[in-house]
Amino acid sequence: MFSSQLRQKLSQSRAQIYQTTQRRFQTFGKEYLSGFDKTLKDKLQWLMVGGNWFLLFGVGNALAYGASLVMTEEQYLYHFSYKGDVPRMFSPIKAMLGSNTLANAIWTAPSLIALHFYLLPKVGPLALTKLFGLSIASTFIFWSAFNPQSGLNVRPLRNYIFKFDSNGNHGEYYMGADQLAQSIIYFALMYNRLWYIALPFMTFDALYYGPQTFGGLISAFAGFCMFA
Repeated sequence: MFSSQLRQKLSQSRAQIYQTTQRRFQTFGKEYLSGFDKTLKDKLQWLMVGGNWFLLFGVGNALAYGASLVMTEEQYLYHFSYKGDVPRMFSPIKAMLGSNTLANAIWTAPSLIALHFYLLPKVGPLALTKLFGLSIASTFIFWSAFNPQSGLNVRPLRNYIFKFDSNGNHGEYYMGADQLAQSIIYFALMYNRLWYIALPFMTFDALYYGPQTFGGLISAFAGFCMFA
């Protein structure tokens, strides 16, 4: 029969056979960045904006509301509304910047600015820049897919809730930084694992705004999965 010492040696050798190696990367105290991240960081330094995109967009949203007070309604809608009838690439982006109601600008601009300062030290400028780009792109996609001319943007709660957006009263145009504000608000909530607050309000927004708002909701969730 095998002695206890022999059995112990055999078990140790068997454990060494099945032991997996651990990969370790020596970064010399520096942050590891992919090639894309290095390129993006270099461009942000060259542009001298850092990760301040949400901040700049919030300031622009406030200024755009101020412009609505001095411009005629016809002029303002020409520059800052998205109707979906003319295929212009920058029309949706300008419309995201616009706001012609105080009830809308009073929450979108402060949300973008305040949450920028809250999230920047937590996730860093690269992640916040990616979230901003994701928010713009996803909002652009859903605005285009459910544009005002399509008749597909069904809003079940619109007639029962106080109007706090800048969209047309009858859905004839889209306007406002609502989806970008949604993106950074819900990202901040999910970042802090406040799902019990985020999910009910996301459902409410989907019923109030319709499918055109999915860009803000989806970008927030995607950003949480990638950056949180």
